Amino acid sequence: MFNIVTVMSTKLTKAEQTQRTRRAILDRARHLFAIKGYAATGTEEIISELGITRGALYHQFKDKLGVFKAVVAEAYDEITNYITITIQPLDDTWEQLVIGCQAFLEIAQKEELRRLVFIEAPAVLSAETLAEFDQYGFGLLHKVIQIAVNEGKLNTIDAEGFAHLINGSLNELAGWVAQSDDPERLKTAQQLVETLLNKHQN
Repeated sequence: MFNIVTVMSTKLTKAEQTQRTRRAILDRARHLFAIKGYAATGTEEIISELGITRGALYHQFKDKLGVFKAVVAEAYDEITNYITITIQPLDDTWEQLVIGCQAFLEIAQKEELRRLVFIEAPAVLSAETLAEFDQYGFGLLHKVIQIAVNEGKLNTIDAEGFAHLINGSLNELAGWVAQSDDPERLKTAQQLVETLLNKHQN
């Protein structure tokens, strides 16, 4: 059984100990939220194997919802990084847009991210909070769309509005994909978003 207290060295500074405790809480909570869901996971279950007090958890995150928000925020960062790495080798802006959108949909069938981001998060967190977490990812999408417009590869009356249109479509499709393990559903969703984009290609 992993116990964070037993592995903390006395040589660690208070800041390092705090960071290590925070990391342990997030890792444990992420596993439980992804396996059991938010509602079925209690704070006692999160801390029981870590050898820390409930007070230590509340000091770090205030409450269970605070832990969940931090877990989901990290999950969104992982998604953005995955998309960025996927499109980085591509030179063509249009290809970056299509492949980037399809890469986002792939996440919807990746455990643990699937349940955390597309099932639990929409059920627990407000739309405003989710939009805040998605700010960087949306910014990346908007940037690629704007470049495609500037290059004459994308025809739309407004780049930012079109980015919201695609982003909303992607989120809805990802939620649909996340409900099933069927790879054909993912393939269908990817084809649908590619068809939508191609209708606006110059």
